[in-house]
Amino acid sequence: MIETNSGISTDMPTKISEVENPAGLESIKLTPTHGSDAVVDLLGNLGYRYIAINPGSSFRGLHDSIVNYHGNKDPKILLCLHEEVAIAVAHGYAKGGGGHAAAAIHDLVGLMHASMAVYDAFLDQVPMVILGGSGPRDRFSRRPIDWIHSADTQAELIRSYVKWDDEPSPSSAFVYSVIRAHQVANSAPYGPTYISLDCALQEEEVNEESVPSLEIKLFQPDPPIAPNSRTIRNAAEMLYNSRLPLIIGGRVGRNAEVTPLLLELVDLLGAAYLDDRNTVAFPTDHPGNCNLDPSIISEADTILSVDVVDLPSLIKRSKPGYAGTGNKVNIIDLSIGDTGAKSWSNSSAITRPRDIHLLSDPIYGLKELIQAIKPIADPKQASQRRTVIARRLAGAKSTQEHEIKEHWDDRPISQVRLVSELWQATKDIDWLLLLRNTRSWPESIWKFTGAGQYLGDSGGGGVGYGPGAMVGGALAAMENGKLGVGIIGDGDFLMASSALWTGVHYGIPMLMVINDNNSFYNDEPHQVRVANRRGRPKENSWIGMRISDPQIDIAGLARSYGCWATGPIDDPSELSSAIKSGLDQALGGKVAVVHVHTAR
Repeated sequence: MIETNSGISTDMPTKISEVENPAGLESIKLTPTHGSDAVVDLLGNLGYRYIAINPGSSFRGLHDSIVNYHGNKDPKILLCLHEEVAIAVAHGYAKGGGGHAAAAIHDLVGLMHASMAVYDAFLDQVPMVILGGSGPRDRFSRRPIDWIHSADTQAELIRSYVKWDDEPSPSSAFVYSVIRAHQVANSAPYGPTYISLDCALQEEEVNEESVPSLEIKLFQPDPPIAPNSRTIRNAAEMLYNSRLPLIIGGRVGRNAEVTPLLLELVDLLGAAYLDDRNTVAFPTDHPGNCNLDPSIISEADTILSVDVVDLPSLIKRSKPGYAGTGNKVNIIDLSIGDTGAKSWSNSSAITRPRDIHLLSDPIYGLKELIQAIKPIADPKQASQRRTVIARRLAGAKSTQEHEIKEHWDDRPISQVRLVSELWQATKDIDWLLLLRNTRSWPESIWKFTGAGQYLGDSGGGGVGYGPGAMVGGALAAMENGKLGVGIIGDGDFLMASSALWTGVHYGIPMLMVINDNNSFYNDEPHQVRVANRRGRPKENSWIGMRISDPQIDIAGLARSYGCWATGPIDDPSELSSAIKSGLDQALGGKVAVVHVHTAR
């Protein structure tokens, strides 16, 4: 049931519980008889409702345990047509607030397919337990195909970008590995874990005596890290004494609990606020929200960074302690810092100069910081800061209004028109924004009220993340009484479009708008810059980039997966009705796709 802001209720059929229910299980008792049975029991007890898979013989024992032992529930299989999609579905489900995320991957070949998506989840700090079939380790038990599909220490393939991995043996050790993987994945900094389950051990017979009985409450994830009281006091004084404090919200945008805290802190200080790139944690229409004018960074003399991924790049600092303009700026870093650093990827090599590091869970740190600032907050000082901010934002809002009017009737359709029409169509329902155009998102058109309303990007920049993550996020949205909506680029969509089949098959409603500029356009400006530097024709930047000749029938492709689809929409005057038609279909329980030709 989706509750609209106007008080209207829209009934949405929930099909997923009716799909793929096994037969003939009346006599099956929930007593584990094989190694994989114990794994499935534990997953159910830990609260894993779904497991995204692309099938493979290396985890046939686990597959049988899910279907013929647990009745295909807790966890229920979500069949995906590619391993990268399976990981992305789990990724989106976890970020969408659906609960614990799990995936099962076939041996080496499946793991190689999945590896890019695992990297995305690692950099996005998304908790996920990945079970991989492997082996058999016993060389005398191998079929001919097993020799080329198995490896010693299979996890080495992704070890550099998972939090923890294991290859448990014997089968009685499976449950210890699974609960440890769950514990590590869900301890900050979050991330995927991987367990390689030997296929022969999955099928090994066990009994109640040989399967360890674990008291789950004794294996909880780590508690949040609390801040040091002295550094909290120092940070409070630095913010109080600053001329113009700026607060930047990062990965906290997934947690709705953070918004009231950010609001209170911004109001106490009269501070300016910015969201990190591709993050939303603060109300769009709050007078302190400066996302329309990010250049305010150059005016700030103190920046409170709340779990920001790459602050130096964000503020374009030219040397430690200074912003790009040369003005002195104090940096307060509220995060758990480098506790999850790994050396293989340069993602952990970002140099993070800071004057104060509040090593803390961001929620706990904000609560303590607010309590430290309350006794010293100066309402007059806060009011003066608000006046400065309001003066800056007035010009930015005027500029944006002019841009919207100027490009409203553009053909191909402008980004401001696309986002405006989708917002107008969906603003009165309870929505979850699953994905949005990264490079060209126009700020302040979509009216967010805070964190937990937008899932962000892939984390690792992997093209092909979007379709699967949108399906997973839409499933989480459905469970929470919301409708998943989103905008996805044509290149991202085409790389993993088969995810739509999974959404349709399991009755997961969603409104997907294809932002189709007929190009892998992100790379065209790169070719222009290189050509300009070398004195060569920039007019050729489109070659090897454009997705045209022939034009892909994206709506037809979506319909072939079972979606309702319309388009391509070329006329901006037809966009509103097309999106509204798609919304009606999604509210009726369908995966709806609206294909729109947009400007590059």
